[in-house]
Amino acid sequence: AVVSTQSGYYGRESKSGSNNDNDESSSVSKQQIFSTKVTDNKSCVMGSALGPDWYKGYSLDGPSSSKQLEIEYGCEIVSIDTDSNDFNLNIKLTNGKTLQSDVLVSATGVIPNSELFKDKLEVSELDHGIIVNKRMQTNVPSVFAAGDICSIPWRECENWKQMRLWTQAMQQGFYTARSMAASEDDLIEPDMSFELFTHSTKLFGFKVILLGRFQEWEGCECYFRITEGVEFVKLVLTNGRIQGALLIGETDLEEVMENLILNQMDISQLGESILDPNIDIEDYFD
Repeated sequence: AVVSTQSGYYGRESKSGSNNDNDESSSVSKQQIFSTKVTDNKSCVMGSALGPDWYKGYSLDGPSSSKQLEIEYGCEIVSIDTDSNDFNLNIKLTNGKTLQSDVLVSATGVIPNSELFKDKLEVSELDHGIIVNKRMQTNVPSVFAAGDICSIPWRECENWKQMRLWTQAMQQGFYTARSMAASEDDLIEPDMSFELFTHSTKLFGFKVILLGRFQEWEGCECYFRITEGVEFVKLVLTNGRIQGALLIGETDLEEVMENLILNQMDISQLGESILDPNIDIEDYFD
């Protein structure tokens, strides 16, 4: 993506602890609020997510537990072996580096396992999911599908998309159960879970909330609020209206952002000051 900074104010500091400047117990968190304009975006990579409890039952303590997070871009895994004295794994990458690790988590996406039903049910050629209608029925009336296995071609909503995550699987399961319990004559309309894409999880101890179209695209504008070590907030807008949000940390913004995405209120007059922590936007938009 090609972005350009439009406007903003930087270096805001929020202090906690003692008011005594000489007191070492006081701490300072640097906060930045700014906006960017996306002028070109050729990336269409979509991610996947694990459930919130994937790590439970595993010991994640090891020789590398005190290290900072490092990201290796543009490379793949060549080989994995266990010939290591201090670590469980040696991971060789295509960029020539060898990483030593205690645990390797592979999260490379989701492919519907629909091969078993290809001759019996209608399967999408695009994503290999079993095609369902608005009642989550397959082409066989008494057979329903929900979650990662299904493909939903009928939902046309700008701020909702099918992304095979555990939250969507759960929501679709509830909706499918209602459809199965209803008679053919009952009118079953898609509920709120099909109006707005939402996902909530935890990553490295931080709460992560994804709302609407949280990935930038060409022509959109992004507002950011970054408080180092505390929170990260990204709003994605078009024509002064919020289309998506990425919230990391205890931001307390998820409810008001969800409402602003759904009602498409024009916030042009506020600009990036909508992220000013000194403005109680929850009361403002009530």
